[in-house]
Amino acid sequence: MDSTDLGTAGPYELLLQLAKGGMSEVFIARRAGAAGRGDAGGAAGAGGAGLERESLVAVKRIRADLRYESSYSSMLFDEAGIASRVASPHFVPVLDYGLDEGAPYIVMELVVGVTLKHLTRAPGALGIGDAIELIAQAAEGLHAAHEARDSSGELLQVIHRDISPSNVLVGVDGRASICDLGLAYALRRTTRTKTGMVKGKLSYFSPEQANARPLDRRSDVFSLGVVAWEVLAGRRLFAGSNMVSTLHAVLEREVPPLSSEREGVGQAVTAAVARAIERDRDARWPTAADFAQALRAAAEEEGHAASRDAIGARVAEVLPPPLKPLAPSYVPGGPWVTEEIVAALQSMGAAGEGDSGGLAVARRPSRG
Repeated sequence: MDSTDLGTAGPYELLLQLAKGGMSEVFIARRAGAAGRGDAGGAAGAGGAGLERESLVAVKRIRADLRYESSYSSMLFDEAGIASRVASPHFVPVLDYGLDEGAPYIVMELVVGVTLKHLTRAPGALGIGDAIELIAQAAEGLHAAHEARDSSGELLQVIHRDISPSNVLVGVDGRASICDLGLAYALRRTTRTKTGMVKGKLSYFSPEQANARPLDRRSDVFSLGVVAWEVLAGRRLFAGSNMVSTLHAVLEREVPPLSSEREGVGQAVTAAVARAIERDRDARWPTAADFAQALRAAAEEEGHAASRDAIGARVAEVLPPPLKPLAPSYVPGGPWVTEEIVAALQSMGAAGEGDSGGLAVARRPSRG
């Protein structure tokens, strides 16, 4: 196998590694044999009939050194099963999953973009209206996960448990999506958290999560509220120097009103976010959909407009090198497979330019 040949996962040819984390790795891939089935231009790009086209996809699989440990395989299949039940343009879907020589993999629809964490590191703060709209879209995706049901119509009782800026993805189309259900709870999940095991990022824990108490969807609303506060304020809220100090901040630190943190944020937006991060969960927004509605109403009241084009342009500016070749050909559904793109990705792999720091993103096609 040469430096450009990463092998396959089931029927998918791996083209470039995008990220490698504690448990898994993510690749840009295409279905084997997809080359030459059309391209992004000409009649195909205009929806020409008779041309079978293939999109690039994101493939997630367990890291090689963990690939045959049954607990990790179960976690990945649980994630696939839960995500496949979530229907929203603001939630990353699973298109396919299976086993490759006994090792599990997940296939997602590839979107060119970055995490909200990466986006907010760019020079200059996000516009108030843009930030509010991205959080509202993320809230809609989160609500769709909370409302996911099994084949009999029974609520799965999904709780994400790991909402943070790293798990909100923003594409060059200016849209936000919730991703990564690797740590999610669901009623029928086969893998369970071991006693004493910490799930999620501590500074985005809800108070009940910090106290290891039973959770419901309002825990995720709190976590997204923290994300909203930080994106608008431009600084961290509950950061600590260690686990104990961080958990103490979540439970005890006073939350400054957003209107005192950023000029232009008024009382309506301040109140909408403050209700999301009430420590008494009965005082919070009861659903993520309610939070989204309140944010948009507050933005309208205060005159904060959002621009999808401006968001998309900001994303395009900060795209890491492995994703830049895909931006010009991005369409809803993912960049089309072309020999030029495949060659560019493989040359990056040969040059060691893969791993974009977890910025591989995937989502359903845009729905307007």
